[in-house]
Amino acid sequence: MKDIKIKYSLLALSYLLLIFLIIISYVSIIPEDDVPVLENKGLIIKEEKDKFKNKENTVYEILEKEKVKSIEEIIEKEVENKKKADFENKKQTIKKFRIQVASFKEKKKSLEVSKKLMKEFSSEKYINFEVKQIVLKNDDIFFRVVNDMTLTLEDAKKLCKKILDKKYQCLIVMDT
Repeated sequence: MKDIKIKYSLLALSYLLLIFLIIISYVSIIPEDDVPVLENKGLIIKEEKDKFKNKENTVYEILEKEKVKSIEEIIEKEVENKKKADFENKKQTIKKFRIQVASFKEKKKSLEVSKKLMKEFSSEKYINFEVKQIVLKNDDIFFRVVNDMTLTLEDAKKLCKKILDKKYQCLIVMDT
């Protein structure tokens, strides 16, 4: 008997829950008459006409130019621009390197090493060394033994190899 009462009470409870959900759905879907409706009575988007004074190099002009060209022409143009930029970079880096052999805090030591190297490489016409004074950020002063002419990177590598063959230290530095 208890089981039947529990079954009937669960059945009645589920029907009540179903009716409650139907009423809530109906109320949420069908609006009431006094609900305010928001409407936009003005323009949302305003159209602007083209008011450029100088119509050169506008987006539209560039797009029209690009339509005429084929993709191959565009690629060729980009490759040419890249080659020109690379050539300009090479021109700027040509002869901007020096060979540094030593660096001391005492000028006397640097001059001695410079004279020794001049004697060692006297047979080479284009190898001359000088002492340059360098002031670092922390105000330390160093005297560096470097070659007197600026070189291309390839020439600097060749000269550095000759110096290394004579058992000296060698460092390729960018000229400032």
